[in-house]
Formats: sequence, C-alpha cells, structure tokens
Amino acid sequence: MVSLRLIFLVTVIIISDAIGDKCENGNKEFCDLIGDAHKANEDGLKLMKLVLDGNGTKALQLADSFVVAVLKAKQSELIDGLKTALTAQLNAYDKVKADCSSSNGKCEEVLFEVGYATLGLIMAIAEVHPVAKTKTTIEDILSTLYPLMFESNASVYRDKLHASGQQILAIM
Repeated sequence: MVSLRLIFLVTVIIISDAIGDKCENGNKEFCDLIGDAHKANEDGLKLMKLVLDGNGTKALQLADSFVVAVLKAKQSELIDGLKTALTAQLNAYDKVKADCSSSNGKCEEVLFEVGYATLGLIMAIAEVHPVAKTKTTIEDILSTLYPLMFESNASVYRDKLHASGQQILAIM
C-alpha cells in the first residue's frame, strides 16, 4: 500500500502541472493541491464505474464539481468555495464508504482516491486561509494526521482524516 501511495503521488505531481495552469489563484502550491484533489476525484470516479453504482458516484461527481469551481474562484471567493468543496468531499466519502461496504477490493482504491482528494483540500485551506490563528490550527490538525498515513490501517487513517475535515469545517 505504501508503494501504491508513492507511485500515485509522483503521478499526481506530474499531472498537476497541466491542471495547475487552469488555476486562477496564482499560488502554485495551492493550485497544485487543488489540481491533485481534482485528479484524485477523477481517478476515483473512473474506478467507481468499474465496481460501484450508487449514491457515492453522484456525491463524488458533485464534490469534484466544487473542487473545479475552486480552481476558477477569485481570491475573495476562495474560503467559501473551499468550505463548500470540503463539505461535499466529506459527504462523498460517507456515501462511497457506504456503497463500498458490500463491494470488492477495488473499493480500497476508490476510498484511497477520495481520501487523497480530501487531504489535498485540507492542505489547500491551510495554504491560503487569511486568518493566521485559523491557519495555524489547521496546520496543527494536519500534523496529527501525517504520522497516521503510513503507520495506521488505511481505514483508520481515512476515518481520522474525515473527522479532521469536520473539525476544520467547524473552525472555518
């Protein structure tokens, strides 16, 4: 699983340069993170076509539309757009996870993509949040997640990521 994550990360970084060109924000790190989230959602949707046909697909399509909207958002719209995108992404995770409870091993790959997109959104929020105290709090939450990426069961990590996303929404 670790090698899959590393291969995916390298692939996304290469692809994110092309997606990042469409970003209106101008902050390369932010644009790369949002581009990565979009790409992960697209990859998750492609995998879902092979194994799932439920509420998760619709929820992830909606979440990804909000991620794409953030790419095109003006500076004054970023925080509200990110909050909407993260809310939709967390909802998509719940729906995909419910759909996956009765499916096969491909679900792990789909859930990985959804989790990766969620992490990208959270990191993007930390990158551009204008309130220093909130930004620091988000960075502190992120720092508790990083050790779990490789040391925990993947589902434990994703559930903690989801809970952290909810916590971040509450402080935004």
